[in-house]
Amino acid sequence: MAYACTLDFNSDAFRSAAYQHYATLREAAPVFLSQPPGQLPIWYVTGAQDVETVLLDSERFARDPARISPQFAAMMGGDQSIAFLNDHMLNRDGERHRRLRRLVNKAFTLKAVNAMRPRIEQIAERLLDQAGPSGHLDVVSQYAFPLSIIVIAELLGVPAQDRDDFRRWSQLIVQQVGHDLSELQRCYAEFASYMLALIEQRRAAPTDDLVSALVQVEEDGNVLSSSELCSMIALLIVAGHETAASMIGNAVYLLLRHPHTLIQLRDSPDSMANAVEELLRYDSSVERAMVRFVTQDTELGGQRLQRGQLLMAVVGSANRDPALCAQPDILDVARPACPHLAFGKGAHYCLGASLARQELEIALNTLLRRCPGLQLEGTPESVRWRYVPNFRGPQALPVRWSVA
Repeated sequence: MAYACTLDFNSDAFRSAAYQHYATLREAAPVFLSQPPGQLPIWYVTGAQDVETVLLDSERFARDPARISPQFAAMMGGDQSIAFLNDHMLNRDGERHRRLRRLVNKAFTLKAVNAMRPRIEQIAERLLDQAGPSGHLDVVSQYAFPLSIIVIAELLGVPAQDRDDFRRWSQLIVQQVGHDLSELQRCYAEFASYMLALIEQRRAAPTDDLVSALVQVEEDGNVLSSSELCSMIALLIVAGHETAASMIGNAVYLLLRHPHTLIQLRDSPDSMANAVEELLRYDSSVERAMVRFVTQDTELGGQRLQRGQLLMAVVGSANRDPALCAQPDILDVARPACPHLAFGKGAHYCLGASLARQELEIALNTLLRRCPGLQLEGTPESVRWRYVPNFRGPQALPVRWSVA
């Protein structure tokens, strides 16, 4: 399929019609090699079965570039400050991954996440209090991102006055495209320096937060190193609010495009938990899983892949595959939850899935209850998608509602 070789997955033209493109690719080229000019060749995998295979098979499709060679890992890792913040479980496989996951699971517990629910509700209410009198709001910048950054910052124990810095750092880290190397290096260095200082503060005087728990976590004498601590905290901050905020934006956009569904959920808030699963499936904020490295010559989807090549599993496409869900292009929040891959699958299944679900449920129920007659300002076609590799979410989502 010739056009697949030069597709720009991050362009406005592609993002505005992403699911039409994915349907075509699943049919004609479910596994294809793309090499736009000046970029590394990458295999893209769009069919649900092949995506699941990639996510479950860390022997052939690794997250850790060291599985190819130390030289390859050094090339992919960037400079020292960048590598220092990439020493987390998402970039490890096998026993290295299992060790990190066990340690982090001892600190990032379901009990700690569930204890945040009343606070998440308070934050959502306060953000709408601030916008309420006007009857106007940008869901992205005034609701979704503030909500998610406050939640993850409070969970970790990051002081309120430092949240703007975290937002700036995480934006640079997830975007990368369009920023020069010196700017990224400075961002990573600032981030790492801040993390190290915060870790030392919590070592000296632990508090009731996740950073303190991560510092103190131990299993059979095994603890997290400084680089592992910094990297894990950075991962939680970036992934913990970028993906949640974009998913809130996606979900609100979908409900505005489906007003009968919006009314249905507004009148039946208890049904939101099931609706969240359908919204996650229909338009996930994680459009593509993190890049994998092919560790051996192998076959996938009828294609021959070579050791050392790069591979992307397109989660957004897999979630709309008829093999995974009947009538996948219909948004039906009343149907029994279809299986989806919005949080991945296998060893690297998203650690923060429970927190993300909780934030999305609370954010939507609060918005629908507090904002009667919610409407999009402008046309659906005027909404633009953020230029962020791997993630999908609107740049802005201005809405209005009736004010008594």
